[in-house]
Amino acid sequence: MLFVSTITLLVAAVLPSVTLAAPTNTTIVARAPASFTHPGAFVSLPQLSFVRDKVKAGAQPWTNAYNQMMSSKYASLSRNPTPRATVECGSYSNPNNGCTDEREDAIAAYTLALAWYITQDSRYATKAISIFDAWSTTIKSHTNSNGPLQTGWAGTSWPRAAEIIRYTYTGWSSTSINNFSNMLRNVYLPGVINGSNSNGNWELVMLEAAQGIAVFLNDGASYDKVMTKFLGRVPAYVYLKSDGAYPKAAPGSGL
Repeated sequence: MLFVSTITLLVAAVLPSVTLAAPTNTTIVARAPASFTHPGAFVSLPQLSFVRDKVKAGAQPWTNAYNQMMSSKYASLSRNPTPRATVECGSYSNPNNGCTDEREDAIAAYTLALAWYITQDSRYATKAISIFDAWSTTIKSHTNSNGPLQTGWAGTSWPRAAEIIRYTYTGWSSTSINNFSNMLRNVYLPGVINGSNSNGNWELVMLEAAQGIAVFLNDGASYDKVMTKFLGRVPAYVYLKSDGAYPKAAPGSGL
């Protein structure tokens, strides 16, 4: 997946820097914008256009990353998705009943969405939609001990892909969009919106997924909830001597 990560980082490289104030004891409450900007889950339209222009010009390192992406299995137009009604993931993905299939199909959908935008070849958009349709009409739940983590892993990729397709391609039907939206709202969002007091990668990936889903669904309330939780968690990752022997615990974590 290095090629996908590389081109994603190159797209995101044009993000403005953000300066954060030192954490205080005051709870920071997030507020969603009056209206979301789309595409808005992870990358924006200006960022996508920036990379497309670089690739058209043969500029590096964008063109090399693009070529790696396009030669990968995730950009294949012959990919057949393998959805399941129940994805069961135990510790270290044992058992692995659909866990790898789900993650890889979601990554493929995002790769195909990027391929669509850069090439403007509608076959890539159509293939991404076929993956959306396969999963959104099948999956009902995630189970076993790694179920929440799995939901976060796949849940980060789905809205990234769908935002690009929905707002840059005109061929995604309203019925298909509704099915996909219902999947995110009913299967994924409940599993990630409350985060995890396991801290570390569990909560961060779950909150990332919830944020992207909230943007796709234009769900300001969920966006506020997840961002407030994230901002409350930040002091645990940015340790200050004034915190004492341990980092500050996130509000409501019980840690």
